[in-house]
Amino acid sequence: MADMTSDLGIRIYNEDKVKVFPAPELHIGSQITIERALPVVVNDAGKITIYRTWATQIKDFLTEQNIILGDQDRIEPDLTSWLRPDLKITITRVAETELKEEETVSYKTVNKNDPNMDKGQTRVEQAGKNGTKIKTYLVRRENGVEVARTLIKEEITQEPQNKIVYVGTRVVVLGRGMATWYNLISGMTAAHNSLPRYSYVRVTAVNSGRSIVVRIVDRGIQTDAIIDLSADAFSQLAPLGAGVIPVVLTKE
Repeated sequence: MADMTSDLGIRIYNEDKVKVFPAPELHIGSQITIERALPVVVNDAGKITIYRTWATQIKDFLTEQNIILGDQDRIEPDLTSWLRPDLKITITRVAETELKEEETVSYKTVNKNDPNMDKGQTRVEQAGKNGTKIKTYLVRRENGVEVARTLIKEEITQEPQNKIVYVGTRVVVLGRGMATWYNLISGMTAAHNSLPRYSYVRVTAVNSGRSIVVRIVDRGIQTDAIIDLSADAFSQLAPLGAGVIPVVLTKE
């Protein structure tokens, strides 16, 4: 029979039902009757396979072909659907697993005031040290591709150690005297004969208690004034018409 079908260009699949009558060995002519098994296209997690079956429903077909579905796997159409020639079955393989990831917990810097240390000075009492934590995720994959990730647990495995810094608060008086102003400079700037250029100093008006921070940018005070402010800076402490005011200079 194989020779006969081959000569006729007919392909016979293992699942097909074939009847030949009378037997070819009699050499009196034979009639071949072929009942074709139904071809079924299955896309199983991206792998496409063509099966041939005599089953009538998808659930029976899966049993016949020993195709096993996991508890979370999805199949389209559903298991009770009837098989038909144009039907394509799609199976999405779903897996959920727990995934643990270690992360760094950054330390915090805690500043504490120290009245026995000059303002502007700092001292590190305790170095900071990062901690660690474990995050546990429930990862959902479909056909091997991650589609969702949900945080289900977070556990500190090593507590971080805060960095402790003492900050000086003791006021350092740089001088007491009279402040004047001149208009050759502008902004929050001033001239001083001895303080470092480009350093900052707080100027507090004795009479009003107002204070400002200025940057030393110039020298050459020719009067008895302790500091010569820009007009912009002086005007925040007193009217320009005052000309001269008593001030206290402190370290900023």
